[in-house]
Amino acid sequence: MATRKSTKNVNNLTVKDQNETFVSISKNVSDSDISMEEKLRVLYQMQKVDTKIDQIHLLRGELPLEVKDIEDAIEGLKTRISNIKESISEIEKFIAQKKLDIESCKSAIAKYEDQRGNVKNSREYDSLSKEIEYQGLEQELAEKRIKENTAALTEKKADLDRAVADLAGREVDLENKKAELVSIIEETSKEEEVLLKQKEELVKD
Repeated sequence: MATRKSTKNVNNLTVKDQNETFVSISKNVSDSDISMEEKLRVLYQMQKVDTKIDQIHLLRGELPLEVKDIEDAIEGLKTRISNIKESISEIEKFIAQKKLDIESCKSAIAKYEDQRGNVKNSREYDSLSKEIEYQGLEQELAEKRIKENTAALTEKKADLDRAVADLAGREVDLENKKAELVSIIEETSKEEEVLLKQKEELVKD
């Protein structure tokens, strides 16, 4: 029988260490007096264990990336929602201001019409008429801006509703994916521990 040699903690082996271990076990087996069949069996078992460990690491490697992608998507949606809310607030302020402008125009028109009724010459009458016409145009422009921005406000609110719904969906996805990751880590940790012990035994044999 081959002399049993001390080994490293298999759990802490790097890829290089694992390769060296594989070469070492191959050399130890080759140098021993066991049969060729036994040598091949040990090498085959080592290969199977390493493959299973790699599969576990691959499975874990994908899930954290998926979780990170969802977290990034959530942050993006939160930023989008914040920007939409800011736009809505600005539009609402703009509409409110235009409504005040309309009231101001109406008040000015009423004042100028009252003054025009008491003028003593055509020059004053024409001047007041121009002011009334100007205020009327300002009122029409304000009403047009209100109409345009009311439509834009409706679109922004629809965008906000969609973004909020998307966020809620992605948060559910994140919760489910995290639960899946925790479950897989718990399951694979036990399997990996068994595989590492098997590998350690194969190294010792």
